[in-house]
Amino acid sequence: MKKGIAAAVLAVAVLGSARAQDSEGVRFGLKLSPNLGWLRPDSKGIESDGTRLGYSFGLLTEFPVGQNGNYRFATGLFLYNQGGGYTVDFTYTDAPANPEKTTTLENTVKLRYVELPLTMKLMTSEIGYIRYYGQIGFSAAFNIRAKADLTRPVYFDPPGEAFVESFETLEDEDIKDDINVFKAGLIIGGGLEYNFAGTTSVLAGITYNNSFTNILNDVEFNGKKAKVYSDYIELTLGVFF
Repeated sequence: MKKGIAAAVLAVAVLGSARAQDSEGVRFGLKLSPNLGWLRPDSKGIESDGTRLGYSFGLLTEFPVGQNGNYRFATGLFLYNQGGGYTVDFTYTDAPANPEKTTTLENTVKLRYVELPLTMKLMTSEIGYIRYYGQIGFSAAFNIRAKADLTRPVYFDPPGEAFVESFETLEDEDIKDDINVFKAGLIIGGGLEYNFAGTTSVLAGITYNNSFTNILNDVEFNGKKAKVYSDYIELTLGVFF
């Protein structure tokens, strides 16, 4: 993970250095944006279970591509909180002579990532004081915190450890070991910028982040490896200076 972060930071630094001679077109800003996240299971017996409100904030950076300023390489460094819920169909027995039973286990996951987006931003020329844009690219995110409210089985002590005695509910359980460190995703968005004066503009738009990678790290349910993806839609709010 350290090597990945170092490489990403180096890439941004090199690109910034290459554009230093044309610094008039380089823009910096800040973002503070709410998001609505959900989990997208891709395993039998696991279902999505609702959305969760989150937020992101951090540094916006844009580098001009070409001469007219309508095309930009847009990146930055963000901290975002996001999550969602999922349910698991859990099959178990509670005594040797009893038949199998099935119950639903509910889980709510709360994740925190450091994100480095790598996108292209296509902008219109100014119409009045407004410029409209579309944005597409990729997200590289690194998990730094993972907690969950979850329900799990409690097994009898030996020799009947294979049988479930009861179920317990845990809150804010640390599940960082069960979450993959790296998460990649597709970014698609659009919106507008309103210019106040000089280089100062406010940004408002909608951004969708679609995860490519399984967020779970070798987690099994009912003897099979589980696949769950983490998506969110964001109300992107920012200001360029």
